[in-house]
Amino acid sequence: MKHLALVLLACAAAGAGCKKKSNESGGTGTGTGTGTAKPAEPFTGALTIDRVLGARDLVKPFDPWDEGFARLQALVGAPTKVEGARHTWAIVEGDGCAWFYVTRDNGADYKMEGIIVGTVQAPTKTAKGDGGHNDCLKAAGVNLGPPEDPNAAGPPADGSAAPLADVRANVIPGRSKWKDQKVSVAAVLGGVSTTTSGTDKFVTVNLTAGPDDKEEPLACALEKNAPAPDIKQGTNVVATGTMQIQEWTSMGSGEVTLKPSLTSCTLAPAK
Repeated sequence: MKHLALVLLACAAAGAGCKKKSNESGGTGTGTGTGTAKPAEPFTGALTIDRVLGARDLVKPFDPWDEGFARLQALVGAPTKVEGARHTWAIVEGDGCAWFYVTRDNGADYKMEGIIVGTVQAPTKTAKGDGGHNDCLKAAGVNLGPPEDPNAAGPPADGSAAPLADVRANVIPGRSKWKDQKVSVAAVLGGVSTTTSGTDKFVTVNLTAGPDDKEEPLACALEKNAPAPDIKQGTNVVATGTMQIQEWTSMGSGEVTLKPSLTSCTLAPAK
């Protein structure tokens, strides 16, 4: 007790409280002379792979968010992509890509106070063919697949059914106009397949341009537990659903193929 009293008296005599310094090892602040640290300004230069990789161990889960985010921005600047709670930094140099992300979480979810750093994905460098390389490219803003054609047509503005041949010709070149849009497609009913998972049933129909169509059918997935269509195969139909663009990656080359499909489909005979 005497030792504690002497320490307190020494602090009082010095005219300042005895406080633990913050950010002593973060390297992101400069002392103000008052026992606090001023966060460094966010980095505004060109992001590089070396900088991204240098962010390893800069923050850890459960760090206070404001302090951790300030340390990150001092090294790598503002995030290149923010999706909800996820803050991502990614950069492409030549054939290489480097990225990492952290999430901004509510500490109450972990019985802590305030906003904290949640998930931390360690910085990683990838190359073509590596697992996660395409995710890195997308985080850096790279559009996978063939380049878009600004002149490619979008879905009919009046909501009418687009012939399957027109969809095939335009959906990938003009995918930003089609993706996640509700569209109607005029086609011929091909095969119907049904799968089950527990008590749930999933029906998918294939849409073709006719009996001699050699191209890959357009898959049309009905709502979960919807009955199979009571329509004869080979009938002209109008399928209405939400257009999805799926990415298929070659395990060998890493090349990405884009394929359209419809979800939440309804089907009716063409009039």
